[in-house]
Amino acid sequence: MKKVIIAAVAVMGIVLAGCSSKQSTNKPSDTVTIVNHAQKAAHGIKSGNVVLVNKNTQNKKTSTGKFTAKFHLDPMIVQAKLNNATGLVKNYDYFIDGRTVYIHADNSWSKQRLPKKSPLIKSVRRQVSGSAAVKAMQYLKKHLKLQKNQTTDVLSYNGHGKLGSMVAKKLILAEANNSESTKNVLKKVTITKFVYKYTLNKKTYLPTNTYIYMQYQDKSSKKSITEEVTSTYSNVNQVKKFKVPDAIKHNAPSTNQVNE
Repeated sequence: MKKVIIAAVAVMGIVLAGCSSKQSTNKPSDTVTIVNHAQKAAHGIKSGNVVLVNKNTQNKKTSTGKFTAKFHLDPMIVQAKLNNATGLVKNYDYFIDGRTVYIHADNSWSKQRLPKKSPLIKSVRRQVSGSAAVKAMQYLKKHLKLQKNQTTDVLSYNGHGKLGSMVAKKLILAEANNSESTKNVLKKVTITKFVYKYTLNKKTYLPTNTYIYMQYQDKSSKKSITEEVTSTYSNVNQVKKFKVPDAIKHNAPSTNQVNE
């Protein structure tokens, strides 16, 4: 199950400073102020719709996964559809209600009760709430470029130095629950490019779109891989309460038992 639900993490210039009055009309304080508002608004997300598209490119081949969800966070309930172009199960629907996952695959529903500290639940929560993008914003706070549009503001970063590498690796580790195996893998790769964009509603400061791109290279083989994650949000904090349909909740057979 954890292999199918892709935690789409992934990952990724610099505000120019100087004395010339002809440089950017956006003062650094303007950018930091908007970042502060955006962070506060993001932490206040309670519900919404999200479409997350993850693209992985290596050896000139691109695989794509699409995750579409409606969610409430407190208490947590998620209704989602996954389209996974390369997985064993290419398309399926599921609900997460508390610690119970209801999965529709092979033309039937089943359910699983997950442990209290399930990494799967943490991963899905991160996906729907956009916590990776918010975490990256904190790391990049003083280095973000601000673009003001009519109805939105865009915070962005584009680089390939130590800062971008640090942020990318921190996001990957967070998604992998800081596992030792992931730490070891990251020692063997070099982050060669990191791009980050966070688009927010000008009035509410809530996210409308996030984009994280990472390109990295294996130190030994020199092979390059790119990860690209785009999340599009709508109806943030406006989704009505919903529940798992009774027909699914009461009739889906249980496929496992877990230790509490």
